[in-house]
Amino acid sequence: MENKVLSKTFSKIILIGEHSVVYGEPAIAIPFHGTSLEVSIKKCDKNHLTCKFFDGNLEETSEDLLGVKTLIEKFLEFYKIKEKICVKIDSDIPNERGMGSSAASSVGVARALFEYFEISHDSNDIMEWANISEKIIHGNPSGIDVNVVLHDKSIYYIKGQEIQLFPINLDAYLIIADTGIKGRTKEAVSDVRKLVESDEIYENYVKELGVLSQNAKKLIENNQPAKLGEIMNQAHELLLKLTVSDCELDIMIDISMKNGALGAKLTGGGRGGCMIALAENIEIANKIKDSLEKIGKNVWISSLKNEE
Repeated sequence: MENKVLSKTFSKIILIGEHSVVYGEPAIAIPFHGTSLEVSIKKCDKNHLTCKFFDGNLEETSEDLLGVKTLIEKFLEFYKIKEKICVKIDSDIPNERGMGSSAASSVGVARALFEYFEISHDSNDIMEWANISEKIIHGNPSGIDVNVVLHDKSIYYIKGQEIQLFPINLDAYLIIADTGIKGRTKEAVSDVRKLVESDEIYENYVKELGVLSQNAKKLIENNQPAKLGEIMNQAHELLLKLTVSDCELDIMIDISMKNGALGAKLTGGGRGGCMIALAENIEIANKIKDSLEKIGKNVWISSLKNEE
């Protein structure tokens, strides 16, 4: 019996507000449909997990998969399910790059479990179960990744407040480029917290990032990509001061700016992962893409126009 695909989720990009969102400041995040993840389930003799870096019994999974493993085990236990299942995750979302691969897995697996066992549920139920995995993976997740992946809509997000769906209709293109280096989100979040608790200047950087997110929202609403690019540059300078950029990200940002980007910054946890750049037209976007591919990077382009 073949696995039936029960859930499909997409990746996400934080446009602005990473790290500061942990401290109650606003952030803007958007779904990215250039990469996706599918979860399928079938009956098995033993609980089994298959993904791109593991294929074996659920109880034998590596530390990297502890979040998903715990989610599946607790779900089966909570609903008193005795049936053994094979869970298969097919994904082309790069792992540990700030594109929401773990959130896509967590949301995808939670949704697939509800669907497979035909248990009544809503988005809050999926969120609750997905967060079991996310808390193990990230320690203190802001919640932004899960919200974007779950709703598949751009959002304006403040931790602890009701999310605002935030449709983006901007005359611009977003270039997403992978450094090829795994981001270290948990470590970066922890280090930023130490800085914020040690010196008021770092707390002020976090607050400044929050103001930039508020300004970015207004610029997007008024279709002002050039000024949004300036905001992105300012945000990256603050993230640099918070020690979450690295040489590879800075090189890629420099290349993007020299090839006509309106602005560029890291996205996600930083210290590896991905960067994003804003271009006013597809010609410049392709020029930036070509220049980054010449140094061996995986690059995608996403239109920011007419999000439904």
